[in-house]
Amino acid sequence: MKKALPIIILCFLTFSGFSKIPDGKTFLLIFDKSELKANKTSTDYIELSLLNLFSTKAFNGNSDAAILVKIPYHGIDKCQLGDLVVRVNSTKVTTLSEIAVQIIDLDESKSTYSTLLASYEDRMLKTKKANKSIKALPAP
Repeated sequence: MKKALPIIILCFLTFSGFSKIPDGKTFLLIFDKSELKANKTSTDYIELSLLNLFSTKAFNGNSDAAILVKIPYHGIDKCQLGDLVVRVNSTKVTTLSEIAVQIIDLDESKSTYSTLLASYEDRMLKTKKANKSIKALPAP
């Protein structure tokens, strides 16, 4: 009994570590409003093509139109997302890369931003240490 309890606890901890579902990826699709108007469509209409596959949210406002796409797995990149065929209007079907102005991988951008911020903080720390050592030297 003394050996069974630690084995059961260890099994539960092991299985709970493997059972976590990855977060997936998030993409931002940016559209030019004048191009959408020329194609007689909207982000809501394009979102309908993606809604069956992924979790989406369309944004319309004073600036460019955008769709936020959350993909539940990591196996897709922005090139593969751009190759998806979407319905632009009732008569036209095209790939997402042809209608979207830009496809941004927000997870990739977040990691790049974190790396840049860390390198900047390291440089600032080194500069502060150098300034302190210069101030610590006695003047002749």
